[in-house]
Amino acid sequence: MHCGPFGKTVVDKPTAGVGSMIGNVIWVIIAGIWLAIGHIVTAVAMAITIIGIPLAVANLKMIPISLMPLGKEIVDVDRVNYA
Repeated sequence: MHCGPFGKTVVDKPTAGVGSMIGNVIWVIIAGIWLAIGHIVTAVAMAITIIGIPLAVANLKMIPISLMPLGKEIVDVDRVNYA
């Protein structure tokens, strides 16, 4: 689970199956790795300033979602079971 801003979070979709896994493999090869590298580069650039450090941390938290987005769902934080 990944907590995001504005009361939203990303959780695994319970109905995701083999199709999303295969799609994620294709996604990582075609675009995911480049998005992850972009997040890392921009996070390093933002972390240079003190004001940019929180934005850099938020940018680094986006890497797992940009690498494997299929089979995930964005939900309200109050809808998530923490048990």
